[in-house]
Amino acid sequence: MSFSQQLDKILNGKLWRFFGGIKPDGRKSTSHQPIEELPIPSLITLPLDRHLGPGGEILVKVGDYVKAGQVLTLPGGKRNVPLHASTSGQVTGIGLQVLPHPSGFEGRCLTIKPDGLDVAVTPEPWPNWQDKTPQELLERIRNYGVEGLGGAQFQTAAKIGAALEEAKGDCNIFIVNGAECEPVATCDDRLMQEKAAEIAQGIEVVRHILKPKAIIVAIEDNKPEAIAAMKQAVAPDVMVRTIPTLYPSGAARNLIKICTGIEIPYNEHTSECGIVVDNVETVFAIKQAVIDGLPLIKRVITVDGQTLGRSGNALVRLGTSVRFVLNAYKLNPERQQRIILGGPFMGFTLPSIDVPLTKSATCIFVPAQKELPPAEEPMNCIRCGRCARVCPSRLVPYQLYALSKAGKHKKTKACGQMDCTECGCCAYVCPSRIPLSHQFRKEKAIIRLLDEQQWRNQHAQERIAARNERLKQEEAERQKRRAAALARAKQQKEDEGKLTPEQIAEKRAAAVAAARARAAAKREAAQGTAQDKAHNMMGTQSKDGMLVAAMMAQGGTSAMLKEQAPNAAPSEEELSQQRREQIPYALRLGAKPKHAQEITQWPEIAPHEKDLARVENPPAEGVIIPESKPKTKSYLYAPEEKKDQHLELPTRLRRADASDSAQADRNPADTTAQSDH
Repeated sequence: MSFSQQLDKILNGKLWRFFGGIKPDGRKSTSHQPIEELPIPSLITLPLDRHLGPGGEILVKVGDYVKAGQVLTLPGGKRNVPLHASTSGQVTGIGLQVLPHPSGFEGRCLTIKPDGLDVAVTPEPWPNWQDKTPQELLERIRNYGVEGLGGAQFQTAAKIGAALEEAKGDCNIFIVNGAECEPVATCDDRLMQEKAAEIAQGIEVVRHILKPKAIIVAIEDNKPEAIAAMKQAVAPDVMVRTIPTLYPSGAARNLIKICTGIEIPYNEHTSECGIVVDNVETVFAIKQAVIDGLPLIKRVITVDGQTLGRSGNALVRLGTSVRFVLNAYKLNPERQQRIILGGPFMGFTLPSIDVPLTKSATCIFVPAQKELPPAEEPMNCIRCGRCARVCPSRLVPYQLYALSKAGKHKKTKACGQMDCTECGCCAYVCPSRIPLSHQFRKEKAIIRLLDEQQWRNQHAQERIAARNERLKQEEAERQKRRAAALARAKQQKEDEGKLTPEQIAEKRAAAVAAARARAAAKREAAQGTAQDKAHNMMGTQSKDGMLVAAMMAQGGTSAMLKEQAPNAAPSEEELSQQRREQIPYALRLGAKPKHAQEITQWPEIAPHEKDLARVENPPAEGVIIPESKPKTKSYLYAPEEKKDQHLELPTRLRRADASDSAQADRNPADTTAQSDH
């Protein structure tokens, strides 16, 4: 069937059905509650890693004052967007904090202490956006931080741009995803009811960029108010399709299958096939960025659960903590309370409620024990095949689970593990209550790690091969130079064999003279005019110039001294300066008393002679008495067994000095002889 025939069916409103899927309880009790904007929280935490990328840069530092909508990061790479401040305040920290992830790992975050004024940067609207080129509009969408708000958080400008550059053929279809198949979540439903006109303007912006052949707004049939609002707001040629309620019809590939009948291979992106799928809130953010000039700093989330005092849809600032939202909705926790971020199927239980809300957060579900009972103890797989019948990716989950538990990661990958969307349909219908989706999420992480390790090993082998090739080339060049040197030496020896001894001596003398001349020229070129160089360096006001100035103040460099005339008689001042330079710096300019004269020459040191008059009994000639030391108790140095020998000495030789007593202990015969003398 040609695409034109398929397009005719699409324009005529034909719907298809994707493989698998389930029909759980929708729990859409908050679809009739209007969106309310929460107040400014006491602290804003914005994760940085996703908004930096390779070569990214943080534009602010701790202590800076920022305004709402101010750019905080300069992103790196084409698939990253800048980060904007959610409100005005002071940057209080840039460091590691817990991120909204089931593992509870930490990542780099920027913390803002709001001032409560919510001062915003001046918006720059584009009322004449129709005159802009598609590239200008895509750059605007990226610079204003628009990403997928349906949960995947994929860069919107990159997705639309890929459809323009990589589309094969003329199949350009733009689908606005308003299915919202995840139970509990109603944020998209309320946004379509309240902001249908602005969503329609965002659709026109995307139409101006893509120029698609068909635009479809897909909404499940359990949202009649949103369907009516969108039909009234959009242009006549925009098709609003009411699709049956079936989970997971909101997945991009499943929605494309429902609306167009086209199945996108898992090894290709939807944009490569010329089909772009964007969430309704993403389209609303595109309108705000392009037409109103407002960056993406807020989003709508659903807050529901029986343990809350009230439920509804809230417009929150990005970076607001889950704790702040739960306090606003009067959480009354029960024992072993679970806080699920993202819905009961695609969401996960938070390890902490002090984590920030990001662009991918769509719902906060706070169930009671009776509303969502704890998971039962899993049993062995009975190979019933129910999981295979409901898998929208057409996988065999029980086979993947067995291979994963056995550690056969290569076979698991070969069986299509990476095609799993982690929708949770298999675990929902499993009679053995096996947590299949949890195991598949873990297995995909293991496969990614193994692939990364394999890439690193391959990259290391390539580097080793390149190094060996380089060493081989260097060795070949060395061999070549060695052979050339041997050839020259052989030729020189042959040439010298033809000369007389006088000619050889004359030739060697000429070579030595030429070498000396070259060395002298090299020294002169190196020395140059040191004085001129010093003046030039001082003129640049650089650190080196200041160093040269300091050296000149102390008499100049050695090159400067050599330039002076050797035969000129030095003056008295020059001699004084030379003598001053020979004195150590510590003595010349070191710590000296105030008003003291500067030392210009070495002080004369008088010879020190021992004053033997202080000795009680001068020793005989040739007998050496050790120098005295501070008085201390002798028994601290003399052993106990030698104390009696010390007491046997004459009274006049009994000194409290430890060195004397120790000397007496070491050589009592000499001491006795000295006493007798």
